[in-house]
Amino acid sequence: MGKGSLVYADGLLYLFSENGVVGLAEATPTGYKEKGRFRIQQESLPTWAHPVVAGGRLYLRDQDTIYAYDVKAK
Repeated sequence: MGKGSLVYADGLLYLFSENGVVGLAEATPTGYKEKGRFRIQQESLPTWAHPVVAGGRLYLRDQDTIYAYDVKAK
């Protein structure tokens, strides 16, 4: 994932790297278990905003763009 920021919510780590990679991981006493990742389309500048999880949605900001993803348990 590289450098970036993260937030812990609902037992999972939501990671957001400065190069636009978004990851989901489970952090357990036995180690880091990645559940998935994807990349957002971003401007040419690094992304340093922290991810936010609220109301069952993951919010990501890159410069002037905000992305919202439904992360509610189904």
